[in-house]
Amino acid sequence: MSFRIPYNLDELACALREKDENTYLCAGGTDLVIHLRKEKNFHYSLIDLTHLPELSQITETEDMVVIGAGVTMTELEQSPVIRTWIPALAKAASMVGSTQIRNRATLGGNIANASQSSDTTPVLLAYGAEAEILDESGTVTRRLIDDFVEGLEKTSLGEREVILKFVVRKQKALSGFAKVGARKAVTISKINGCICTEIKEGCMIHPVVYLGAVGAKASRARLIEECLEGCMSSGCDDEKVRDAVYAQIEENIPGRPSKHYKKSAAFGVIDQILDDLRRAEEEAGR
Repeated sequence: MSFRIPYNLDELACALREKDENTYLCAGGTDLVIHLRKEKNFHYSLIDLTHLPELSQITETEDMVVIGAGVTMTELEQSPVIRTWIPALAKAASMVGSTQIRNRATLGGNIANASQSSDTTPVLLAYGAEAEILDESGTVTRRLIDDFVEGLEKTSLGEREVILKFVVRKQKALSGFAKVGARKAVTISKINGCICTEIKEGCMIHPVVYLGAVGAKASRARLIEECLEGCMSSGCDDEKVRDAVYAQIEENIPGRPSKHYKKSAAFGVIDQILDDLRRAEEEAGR
């Protein structure tokens, strides 16, 4: 067993070159520890990512918000930059696990784990976010999150690659997130979702909607988007929204027994997000 602690990107690239199939990247460790226990793997090596400043910062430029992959859920929830430009991400982060988990779990780990019920993935997808990836040669590339997350616990991340940060374009948009789980708190999502939309003259313009846990990965809900396009943010036709949500779930998981429950749950999620958007618009107008 070995334990490596890179302090800069050159050292990280060197560690990646020497990485084998029994060497794991570790930041928060909240998913990794569960994986190692499940596999009864007691002979492994680790690359500690917690001493790399590039991975632990939230910064902004004129056009972009840049989030280090090692930023924790608590830091996302509390960040003024995230609350201003990506409010749905702050909300999603605040609903991940327990306080202890949020203090350790990182955005990079949540995305790389590629769980179908990940709370942060639908938000990054709705914002068209990209991941910056470092490989063993020291080359940095970008990939859309929609391309990066390929399916259930499956990503395009290579054996000797690591996520450095996430890049989100600033938008003049409001966004909201909601989830349904088995409990009110400390729960894994049975279904979740995000809406990101511009609002002009009280109407939603080009809304982007993603639902999680209704397929192998979070997916775009175009039927719901079509229903919400031009809808008054102060109040949509509940019946039309319900019909669109039900049709979307039927399209996503037509043969799954859980679709009947998911339809009602998804409508509740969308309805909650619309309520949050109404409140956010009212506050922005004050």
